[in-house]
Amino acid sequence: MKPHRFEQAGAAFEVFFERAPEGWVARIRREEDAVVHVVAFPDGPGYAAEDVRGSLIAGCEAAVANLPWPGPTRH
Repeated sequence: MKPHRFEQAGAAFEVFFERAPEGWVARIRREEDAVVHVVAFPDGPGYAAEDVRGSLIAGCEAAVANLPWPGPTRH
C-alpha cells in the first residue's frame, strides 16, 4: 500500500503501511524530526471493506493528536 502524507496542527506527517498476519501496521513519522510511532490495526470490525486504505488513513490521522510527540529541543 502506498504511503500517505498529511498535515495536522502545523506539522507534516508521513505514514507507511505494512500488512501483518494479524492486521495492519502503520508507521507514522513526523517529518520535522523523524520521530516515529508504530500503530497496529488488528483485523476485524472497524474497516470499511470497500476502502481499507481510507479507513487506515482516518485511524492514523485521528491517532496523531493522542500520541506523545516530544517537544522541540534547543541545541
